[in-house]
Amino acid sequence: AAIDFISKNAKGEKPLFTVIWFPAPHSPHREVSSKSELYTGEKHKGYFQEISLIDEQLGRLRKTLRDLKIHENTLLWYCSDNGGLVKESSGGREKKGSIYEGGLRVPAMLEWPSKYKNKTIKTPSSTSDIYPTLLSITGAKVKKQPHLDGIDLTGIMNGKESKRSNPIGFWHLFEGGQGTYSDRIIKQLMEAQQAGKLTPLPERLLKNVNKFPNHQRANHGGYAGHAALLDWPFKIHVISKKKGGPRYELYNLEKDPMEKRNLMDREKLISQKMKKAIDRWQDSVINSLNGGDYQK
Repeated sequence: AAIDFISKNAKGEKPLFTVIWFPAPHSPHREVSSKSELYTGEKHKGYFQEISLIDEQLGRLRKTLRDLKIHENTLLWYCSDNGGLVKESSGGREKKGSIYEGGLRVPAMLEWPSKYKNKTIKTPSSTSDIYPTLLSITGAKVKKQPHLDGIDLTGIMNGKESKRSNPIGFWHLFEGGQGTYSDRIIKQLMEAQQAGKLTPLPERLLKNVNKFPNHQRANHGGYAGHAALLDWPFKIHVISKKKGGPRYELYNLEKDPMEKRNLMDREKLISQKMKKAIDRWQDSVINSLNGGDYQK
């Protein structure tokens, strides 16, 4: 569908923008690459097969851009949304569902032949950076733009900068999610649209619009869940349980990418600096969650 859309609009006068979300690699792992014999006998064959399939489809997309002769001036940007499903091959400590590196770290690949030569960039970035970067590239101006967590990466992409202007924060299990039956919801929306009716699920579009929550620090001084702040090369974790105060861990990812050596007691100055930084960051997240960034 994406290739069909691109092919139809490639020669138009307007710039072309396409977003493609691959459903795989995700359970139940039923999609198969053209080489179905790959990974035969391996425990996670379906998972690795779907990764191979994505590789093939990206190759198909890149070939289409070349066949249409638009690849030179097309920015192709690929990344995953989270770390691997298999701990042994996640590339870091733990796996998806964790904010240790195995659940976070993924490669990103960008291609824009008329703009950039081949190179490797080691500066950490986040999917939150995609939107402000695209705003910068297109020169778009957004009225009443709410606060953004991400940054414009163009300075890093063109080599004029090598360090982020702000650290990257992560927070898991602060609050439970909402179960979503996507197939049922999509069917209800489609039927309403076809009948010319308003959305039958207005509450899903009005989260935190009419009423914001009021979250506060727990009595022990921390917040629930597991948070981390990455200010390369150092990454600090704060882990809170229902009982007892929060526990902190500090790692140097450049020297210890598997996050095995906790440096909280060895790197006193950095530990104090990072501890204050993550405490401030968590407060800012709660302020935003409570409506502080959106009241106006």
